[in-house]
Amino acid sequence: AGAARPDEREPMDVWRGMKNLELTEGFATKGGTEVAPMSTTTDLRVAVSYSVGFSPAGASRALLFKLRAESFMDRGADLTFLSCFPGEAEMCFPPLTYLAPSGRREVFVVEGVEFEVIEVEPKFGS
Repeated sequence: AGAARPDEREPMDVWRGMKNLELTEGFATKGGTEVAPMSTTTDLRVAVSYSVGFSPAGASRALLFKLRAESFMDRGADLTFLSCFPGEAEMCFPPLTYLAPSGRREVFVVEGVEFEVIEVEPKFGS
């Protein structure tokens, strides 16, 4: 085996932005599973743009998941090298990734849009 890259065992945050959604209390306490492949990004600005929408009307509410991956074993696959939009810095998680809420949650308003940031820890099925 080759030498480990310096960042492989370091925690890494990736983001998923969703427009006009509200967090349910069930998800906030128990978490949930994404049944499809789940696209995330290492660039917070990209997640914010998806969460507020690209239309002039935008959104009034934005939900952001901050996925805290403790090591490379908890991360999705980096798709930047084959993306049509490499600037989006996409990381893709496999179907049935469980998102466990850490209990950290923050709400703030920017230019009339309410942002809710929920920290979750991705877990892969075995």
